[in-house]
Amino acid sequence: MGSKSFEIEWIDEYADNINTEILFISGSPEERKRFAPSIIGIATRFGMNPVVAYNYDKVIEIISEDMSQEEAIEYFEYNVIGAWLGEGTPVFIEVIEKESDLSI
Repeated sequence: MGSKSFEIEWIDEYADNINTEILFISGSPEERKRFAPSIIGIATRFGMNPVVAYNYDKVIEIISEDMSQEEAIEYFEYNVIGAWLGEGTPVFIEVIEKESDLSI
């Protein structure tokens, strides 16, 4: 899977075009830019507004720049995934590139 970095402005423009609010991991401009490389697209769901889709592992990698891997995972699961912001809450996708990536 190719890496694609999304510009926050593209997503803001998309949200304006469809007249909806799209939420990011963080509201501050600095944090939005910090996590932009982990955005893999927009997720759509039946009967709901589109949301930002982040690469699960890339988000943890970015958080790990400030703490250990273990602390980053704990922080991410409690403070990011655990933060329900309503219907616009972003989704986090575990990218599976090969069978060995599946952990059940």
